[in-house]
Amino acid sequence: MPKPPRPKSQYGRVTALASGHHLATLTAQRVVEQGGSLVDAMLAASAMLTVTLPHAGSLGGCGLLLVYDAASHQVQVLNGTGRAPAATPVDELAGTGLPRHGVRAAVTPTLVRLWARAHERFGRLPWAQLLAPAIAAASAGIGTSEELARNLMQADPQVAAQPGFTDAFHRNGQPLAAGQPLRQPQLAEVLQAIARQGEAGFYSGWVARSLAAFCAEHGGWLGQDDLAQAQADWWESWSTHYAGRQVHVAPPNSAGVLMLRQLNLRAAAGAAQNDPAHDVLRAVAVLQRYRARLGDPARRRLMPADFELGERHIGNGPLDATATRLTPADATGFVAMDVDGNAVALLQSVFQPLGSGAVDPGTGVLLNNRMAEFRAEPGLPNSVQPRARPAHTLSPWIVVQGNRAELAAISPGGIGQTTGGLQLASGALESEATLGELAGRPRWSFNDAGEVLLEAGMDAAVAPALRAHGLTVHEDAGQQLHFGSVKAVRAHAHGGLEAVADLRRQAHAVAW
Repeated sequence: MPKPPRPKSQYGRVTALASGHHLATLTAQRVVEQGGSLVDAMLAASAMLTVTLPHAGSLGGCGLLLVYDAASHQVQVLNGTGRAPAATPVDELAGTGLPRHGVRAAVTPTLVRLWARAHERFGRLPWAQLLAPAIAAASAGIGTSEELARNLMQADPQVAAQPGFTDAFHRNGQPLAAGQPLRQPQLAEVLQAIARQGEAGFYSGWVARSLAAFCAEHGGWLGQDDLAQAQADWWESWSTHYAGRQVHVAPPNSAGVLMLRQLNLRAAAGAAQNDPAHDVLRAVAVLQRYRARLGDPARRRLMPADFELGERHIGNGPLDATATRLTPADATGFVAMDVDGNAVALLQSVFQPLGSGAVDPGTGVLLNNRMAEFRAEPGLPNSVQPRARPAHTLSPWIVVQGNRAELAAISPGGIGQTTGGLQLASGALESEATLGELAGRPRWSFNDAGEVLLEAGMDAAVAPALRAHGLTVHEDAGQQLHFGSVKAVRAHAHGGLEAVADLRRQAHAVAW
């Protein structure tokens, strides 16, 4: 396999933006130029992403947002991850296992609730103005992206067999090809309802009735009451000190704390052991020790001490040997930073590529399959439970130095978001390398068997060092879904701003 492509950093003085699709980035740029806040830009970009990359971040999914507010010097977390439906049959699932496809695989979609809570706190422009570009794109149509086309060609047959899938994503009996027109008139109507009524346009009225009826028709558990009671919550971030800065993530149910623990151990090891092989070994230790502790804090309050956050060693306790298994997952999102020192980092997702596969024909909304992130066995921190949130792989992060945001980043990739985050953060905070250089460096990750993957160009000493510790290693690995796709923005001490969009998947950055 060839080495990963090396993107170029974009530089500006006023604003830096990056997202998973050029139309989302350009939409956000126009919003900022019209006087909108970074949260306004986020909302407009997020809406466009539901149109352009529905396989990764539809209206039927969830979201997680970090905001650095320069006025208060605080990182705020908005948790828009969905909950299991109230009718979830826990005893049945303990015997059958968790659904991975179809309407039963969906937690309550909560992305629009996230938009609403963010907008009421930080928004300036009206909903109608922010959603107008996405409505136009859904109604008039866009060219199918290479990213969507690739996922459709590789779709699991069980996903492609779900109700509504073929009508949404096939034309003349074949999956949509790159560049082929993609019109989504029903989705445009949903976005118009949200533009007129705000969050009520999605969680009540005809949209909610349509989604609930579709789920009921196909044996699902998601109902109108679940939609009405969906919520996104403001939380305090968790952080750790690294290289003279504070690195902030969302607390559990997010897996972001696993990235912080890897940074803790890297800092303790010192420069002599801060190479990729040692990073992999530390990641294995962190995932095996702490991943199974993730769950909904509403069920049991979780504290940084539960993950030994800030400690320079790995504590004692049971190990989960399966914790390094990286289930192929997809997400998209948006990052931004401005000259005033504000920053946002959003991830939105339907979990695995194309989510549940189920598309409500009345709304054009593809539902997520996030129920698969629970555990079916009872008595665990992440056991499935009605109205509980599953442990979540979405892990945006923001680095703060002094009273200013310095770096904000996101990436898809399941639990690999935490290992990819370690690789970008350590490189950015320990060297003078550009974000483009860092995004283009060969990465390591794990596959769905828990084996180590090394991209082409990785230092030749890494593989034998890992094999000496008993790990199975695949060199020159080309599994795109396992290595993520960084979108990052950074503020420099000289006052400039930098943005990068990783070319491993579709992405676009701009700075001015």
